Amino acid sequence: MLRRTCLFASSLLLTPFALAEEKVGIRPNSVPSHPEYEELRAGTQIEHLYESMLANGFGIKNPDAKPDEPTVVIVSDTQCPWCSKLWHASLPLQGKVNFVWFPIPVLNDLSLDQSALILSSKNPWAALAEHEEHFKDPDFRGINPAGKEVDKKFRAEVWSNAKIARWSGLTVVPLGVFKNKDGKYLPIFSGTDTKGLEKIIFGK
Repeated sequence: MLRRTCLFASSLLLTPFALAEEKVGIRPNSVPSHPEYEELRAGTQIEHLYESMLANGFGIKNPDAKPDEPTVVIVSDTQCPWCSKLWHASLPLQGKVNFVWFPIPVLNDLSLDQSALILSSKNPWAALAEHEEHFKDPDFRGINPAGKEVDKKFRAEVWSNAKIARWSGLTVVPLGVFKNKDGKYLPIFSGTDTKGLEKIIFGK
């Protein structure tokens, strides 16, 4: 299950996607491939993923991000170690880039519980940072949602993110997308380090 990316668990991609179709934007009628990006599974629509997540998804962003900062959409799972590595790679660019993280449940039920708990926080960005700080704790991976009541609407928000990801053809996490000034959508793959992020976003 765990490689340089985390693959979708098929059992998590069924029933919940029947909910609130109007929240996820237009379902793509055709599924173009991206021959210039061999890492992308044929059928992954990064354009649809980027635009629909920002329009209808439930993301976690730095409240101090400025409107003129370049925006990067990242789809991740709270239990995915490669997602955590990408989080840490992005930290040096805080203050320069508006990273918006969209949690989806891929690996297990804990992913859903942790994501809903983070989204329900008064400061989701701080809650996500706390989760990542404790990701390598010996007893538990990230924050522990056990015994904490979370309104069901936040679980529904996580599933809304997952629907957008599925309709965009996403099959692995993490996956980021950056839309450059020329309007081109650029994927950000698992294993991208800080220098790699700078090259994609700033052309350095």
